[in-house]
Amino acid sequence: MAKKKVYQTLEDRPTDLDKIESNGPYACRWENSWLGDGYYFWDTFIENAHWWGTEGRKYRNGYIICQAECDFNDTECLDLHGNMEHLKMFKDTYEFFKNRGFVDKQTTVKMFLEFLKKENESFKKFTAIRVNGMKSKRFDSPYSLNLFFENKKDQYFESIPAVQICFFTKTSLNLKNYKIVYPDEYNSDYVV
Repeated sequence: MAKKKVYQTLEDRPTDLDKIESNGPYACRWENSWLGDGYYFWDTFIENAHWWGTEGRKYRNGYIICQAECDFNDTECLDLHGNMEHLKMFKDTYEFFKNRGFVDKQTTVKMFLEFLKKENESFKKFTAIRVNGMKSKRFDSPYSLNLFFENKKDQYFESIPAVQICFFTKTSLNLKNYKIVYPDEYNSDYVV
């Protein structure tokens, strides 16, 4: 089990400032949420939270970033970014259900995860999921740091990957210590 810092980006709504820390984290229930309903956080890199506020979601009124901590472990988190065994289990399960006609090329990650939660006992133990959203950010985004492996080739190393953790509940992976860290003037620890 490892302590991990995670970041949630919210639209700036100054009338709610006094309630943000005490009521957070906040769930995402958008129809197009990539991993289904849950509490979405950026893993480790605050740059991704800034990217989401400025380029991804483009909040008109600005944005707030809240930091929290969790006790990350891949016993409770389906880690499709860092655990190759979880990736293989996911791939094998997808192929199993594809061969039986339950999923196809039109099936999204969210649709497949919802299916797994209902149909597969192995996946019911997870209280969170971690993924890297490939091609989420522009290559030249100021919130990216990419280095080519070879000159004049397309392959590159992305050193600030857009890794998200979707916590299924407010307490998944012992999520705690939710506080505003951006902008500075909203941060209770900020000293001028």
